[in-house]
Amino acid sequence: MVKINQEKMFRLQIFILVFIGASGFPIRSLAQMQKEQADLIDRYLSVQQQSIGFNGTVMIARNDSIIYRQSLGKASLELDVPLSSDPVFRIASITKQFTAMLVVLAAEEHKLALGDQLSKYYPQLGQSDWGKITIRQLLTHTSGLPHNEGIADYWEKISFIPLSDRQATDEIFKLKLRSVPGTKTHYSSPGYFILASILEKIYHKSYGAILREKITAPLHMDHTGENTATALINGMVSPYHQLADRLIAAPQRDFALMKGSGKLYSTASDLLKWNNNLNGTGHFNKTVTDQLFTIQNSQPINGRNEPYGYGWFLRQSSNRERDFNFTGGGTYGCSAISGYYPNANISVVILSNISTLPVGEMQASIESIVFGDRFDMPVVHTPIVMEASQFGKFQGTYTADNGHQLAIFFKGGQLYAKMGQNPFFELYPSDSSVFFGKKVPVQIAFEKDLDGTIKSLKASLKGQSILFVKTR
Repeated sequence: MVKINQEKMFRLQIFILVFIGASGFPIRSLAQMQKEQADLIDRYLSVQQQSIGFNGTVMIARNDSIIYRQSLGKASLELDVPLSSDPVFRIASITKQFTAMLVVLAAEEHKLALGDQLSKYYPQLGQSDWGKITIRQLLTHTSGLPHNEGIADYWEKISFIPLSDRQATDEIFKLKLRSVPGTKTHYSSPGYFILASILEKIYHKSYGAILREKITAPLHMDHTGENTATALINGMVSPYHQLADRLIAAPQRDFALMKGSGKLYSTASDLLKWNNNLNGTGHFNKTVTDQLFTIQNSQPINGRNEPYGYGWFLRQSSNRERDFNFTGGGTYGCSAISGYYPNANISVVILSNISTLPVGEMQASIESIVFGDRFDMPVVHTPIVMEASQFGKFQGTYTADNGHQLAIFFKGGQLYAKMGQNPFFELYPSDSSVFFGKKVPVQIAFEKDLDGTIKSLKASLKGQSILFVKTR
């Protein structure tokens, strides 16, 4: 019985993570089969453009050589302007990779120590819990600081105001710590804002100037820098937000509170240059890069189970060639992931100017193709028309054997599903009792009692099926 439960748990974990690949034919060698792989990725991206509305750029490199690049969709929907081969995108939390590097470089220069407490740089914090927070805790999300949502009226008001740097700092220092520093993990962008501010204090320069001096200028990353609400950036795509099944112009969130945590823009080719210099043999010393890619926090962060270094998630595999260091980013007008396989010398960058796209799942699928896994091409489903009055019977909470719950709810004429703390996603009917998701490639088949009452559902994702029984 124990063995059966463990197997069920494993299957459900796979389902939740959406990190499965599967397919038709083996690809033995990247060099030998490059065209075959490229054709398969082309087909995959075309399907994703049709099914989830992917609009963006995918670029893959081995060492310094780009082995795949593709841009699909529009840089401007209003002007009907197609994407160039290497457009400029917002990169959101991928910014944290750069801030972490700058902090470690500053420590190597003896400008700061990772064990320094905030009271050293902000004496007004005194010996409070705030004052005892260390730089290392800010890097690893163990400071006790909450994420942006901890700021009062953040989404309703504060995130849209062009705050001065002092005003932004004051808003962060008003936050209530969620735990004693160093005791628990809470993902926190405000923590990286503070790191960027400390860098400005010790170098007596702006964060953007430090970034240029230490990283972007030496690496010739000519299309990477800080975004602002008013800057005109050459090559920058227009940002869009996916709302239910339609696109709208992305709400204009101000960048003031995103310094060091989510403020940068870049291109795929610039990010490939960055990745290629992080292997200890590039521009940066191995003693520096080793710190970034040594496990510093093994607790789940921001819904992910991979260990965390400084600014990077570090996925480890039994096959060392599949170890993957990465960071994802998402904000209004941005869905992004950038990472590299240090033991295979392969980099993958996916950038989109549309919010809430499942770029993590896309990266997993592209990985399957690149490394020659079996791979099933996603199916493009066509929804049927169903009266809104019929959706109500599917609503409820459904529970799997191990206690994980899937909520089904109806709102605004649309049926949605939500698994635990993961974002909710839309469901579309393919017949009277079977639904599919677009952002999450899942099929949900509802099952009825003899009297027609919905009693359970079976969720299927790439060959894995989990039974959820309706509990309320």
